Amino acid sequence: MSASAALLDQGLTAHQRGDLPGALALYRQVLALDRANADAVHLIGVIAYQTGDPATAIDVIGRAIALDDRNPAYHSNLGEALRATGALDRAAESHARAIGLDPDFADAHRNLGVVELARGNAEAAADSFRRALARVPKSAPAWHGLALAFESLGRMAEARDALDECLRQDPAHADARLRRDALPTSQPPLIEPAPQAADWSAIILQDLRAQCRTPGGPERLAVIDQLCTTLLDGQPTVQRAILDALEEEPLCGDPILDASAQFRLSGDLIHYERLIHIVMAHGGDWPLDVAQAVYWSISRQIFLGRPLATRLAAFTAGDLPRFYRWILREVKRRCAVAPKPFLPRPGTPRRIVLVTNQFTRPMHQPSRDAFDYARRLQDDFGCAVLLVNGNLMPGAVVTAFVPSFQAMVTPDLAGPVAVTEDGATVRTWSSVEPTLSDAKIRGLVDAIEGFDPDLVLSFGGSVLAADLFAGVRPTLCIPTTSGATCSLADIVLSFDGGDPTVGLPEEYRAPFAERHRPFVFGYSAPPEAQRASRAAFGLPEDGFLFTIVGGRLDDEVTSAFLDRLDRILDRCPGARIAFAGPVASLPDRLAKARNAGRLHSLGYVPEIRALYRVAGAYLNPPRQGGGGSAAYALADGVPVVTLAQGDVSAIVGPARGVDSLDGFVARAERLCHDPAFHRAESAEARRLFAAVDSRHAAAAQLLAYGRELADRYAAR
Repeated sequence: MSASAALLDQGLTAHQRGDLPGALALYRQVLALDRANADAVHLIGVIAYQTGDPATAIDVIGRAIALDDRNPAYHSNLGEALRATGALDRAAESHARAIGLDPDFADAHRNLGVVELARGNAEAAADSFRRALARVPKSAPAWHGLALAFESLGRMAEARDALDECLRQDPAHADARLRRDALPTSQPPLIEPAPQAADWSAIILQDLRAQCRTPGGPERLAVIDQLCTTLLDGQPTVQRAILDALEEEPLCGDPILDASAQFRLSGDLIHYERLIHIVMAHGGDWPLDVAQAVYWSISRQIFLGRPLATRLAAFTAGDLPRFYRWILREVKRRCAVAPKPFLPRPGTPRRIVLVTNQFTRPMHQPSRDAFDYARRLQDDFGCAVLLVNGNLMPGAVVTAFVPSFQAMVTPDLAGPVAVTEDGATVRTWSSVEPTLSDAKIRGLVDAIEGFDPDLVLSFGGSVLAADLFAGVRPTLCIPTTSGATCSLADIVLSFDGGDPTVGLPEEYRAPFAERHRPFVFGYSAPPEAQRASRAAFGLPEDGFLFTIVGGRLDDEVTSAFLDRLDRILDRCPGARIAFAGPVASLPDRLAKARNAGRLHSLGYVPEIRALYRVAGAYLNPPRQGGGGSAAYALADGVPVVTLAQGDVSAIVGPARGVDSLDGFVARAERLCHDPAFHRAESAEARRLFAAVDSRHAAAAQLLAYGRELADRYAAR
């Protein structure tokens, strides 16, 4: 932590305990070190407001906004200072700006309600207080404000009910008590609790419709996604009344935005089915980069486990592959792609192109795996290898899909680059254009044909640059996740040695089954940590430690999963949970959990095995991915707790995947409290890793399948 950050934390601590002079002195020390520290400037302005100088507060908070105009708290606090000076219209604008940046900012909604009351707009004020309560149902100030709005509107019974609820949340609220006692008592006091956020979902839905019908860019999409999250309230789908309302009146006229938002609220794949059919039926009117972005955005939501199970098998085996093949045909047609004829060379392939959709630095797990396969084929088996990085997932937001999806692109990996990792060097060729284009396709085709490979390896599913050569050169697909994958390769391998076509509807199974071959993806763990301590991660040395690891924890650690983590900690006194992986929104959500003090977000951990050395168990969120991080946990004897789904379940086997989140909690609790059980599971974890510690054998198996293909092509 930097010196200025440490001083800012000290200032916040003083501020929170009411020591305003001490906090002010510390904030000024921060600015002495960092004149552009917007947080320190803002907090000095807040102190000015709190000490009765709103004019100075307006000036100082305005300077903070000039440094950072994306922080909603700055705008809302500016609105409060403006209200204190009587500048009500400007105050309303500031609060509205805060809400535009964060539609779930309950304080900004409440503050806007106060301003609307002062402007004489009681109905608008009531709406703002309802919006605040829809986010924070137990806010006594918001209930008080709603009561004042109802009084202004002459709706005394509703005012009485709101005051009752205010006093239920804060029995010491003096003004609420006085007003409640002054109201007529012709009706009995409220007995049942007042309506909670779910009863006011119509207000949030109204906001959602308004945002969907307002033009805007990525910022608007983020607001729409937040409103969807508010409506979901931690559940997989919204209440039936909202779904019925959306069937009666779609959100907007944009088919991408409407379908994706409705899926976000329902998890029902019928909305994606409709969108795919619209795109394919009007294909000539859709730019290729938009269609490609829609495909990947849908695929990402499936990977994150968002769909309801009802239509999933038919969709992933029918609609989604059909859409992928349509995109591939359109790329060939519009970009005039016609791969050159290939003269087959029988025998074991000696020249291999490994094509991936994404290769990044700092290397994430799939990139690390792609590099490792490439260097093993090169260094262990003497093959000439070119790793081609198409960056064919959208690197820019080009559609109104929510939630928006933008993949990482590493700009310095452009064109031909020799990449060195852990003492090994592999030739690569990358396109870094953020979207699909003629130039990107031509560059990829030229790079592959220029290398003249005996075998094209598609690393992962839906690798369009590799599938352009299907039927022309021997092509083989290595899935990087469990389940069926979209690929046109001659041979499509399994992920875990099983048959991914089992369970597919029979009408879709044959095209997958006839190209399927058994294969175990295989992992090779990074070097074992020689020294490890909890102190190195800022964790207390005592208590059982659970760990959760991933590259998409913001998405994968849902509200429902956080509830289960709270249950685990309730049953395991003294235990802690550490989250390892790059995050943005997760720390704020952890801070609101019941056991917030025992939930630790570590950020990206470069030496993950050092964390595993001090951990007692690995908790896997409900997700498709996570295979690599779980495999490395097994290597260090860390037992895994997972649902019976996705890559992690494929690695640990059916005997150790549980069927429900209640079973998940029970297994975690037993690992914490039963030392003998934990020792046995730790030994089993090491045995399980031995079964997947097979990267060299996997590379040898690839070459054997490659020889089968080469001989087949030569015999044509």
